[in-house]
Parts: sequence; C-alpha cells; structure tokens
Amino acid sequence: MLCRDEAEVIEKLCSLGDKFDSLYQQKKYPQAMHTYFSAVTVAVFMETEEDVLHYLFGNPDTKITDEKGIFNKDKVSKAHLECIKQGISYPFVGTTEMLQALIEA
Repeated sequence: MLCRDEAEVIEKLCSLGDKFDSLYQQKKYPQAMHTYFSAVTVAVFMETEEDVLHYLFGNPDTKITDEKGIFNKDKVSKAHLECIKQGISYPFVGTTEMLQALIEA
C-alpha cells in the first residue's frame, strides 16, 4: 500500500514519462534521456515495487508480455542511440537545469 507521499512520487514519475515523450518528439534526445535517467534514479531510490516498475519502464521479459511502459522501451533505446551518435555518452545537466526540470514536471 502506498502512502500519500509515495503516490505523489509515482504521479510525478508518470508526468516525467509525458515530458520524455514531448522531448523525444522534439528530437531533444539528451534532455529526454536525462528525464528518463532521473525517473529511473528516483524509482530505484524509492525501492519501487516490481509491478510499478513494469508500468513505468516496461517488462524486460518480452516472452511474458510486450508491455513497453510509460517510458516506451523502443523510444528510450532510440534516444540513447541518438545521444551516442552525437557523442553524448551520458546526458549531463547542471544543478540549475535539474532543479528547473523538477519544478516544471
């Protein structure tokens, strides 16, 4: 059972999924990947339950289901590949940009 604060965090993670999609559509791949990595980091820190992880990030076992998650696995892979092509191995952003992203989400 989620407490109120945990539910708010899950809601925020879902909104980051929407933000990822928007940045992906605009071909802002480094920013999209930063959004994805931020969501993953928070989900791991919160020790999110497996079913919620599957909802957010898809199920890694495609033999069970083709669930792609809010952070669509195919889009994440493509955005990551585009970052690599641009020579960006990790989409680093500074503290100011990170705080701004969290405020806007």
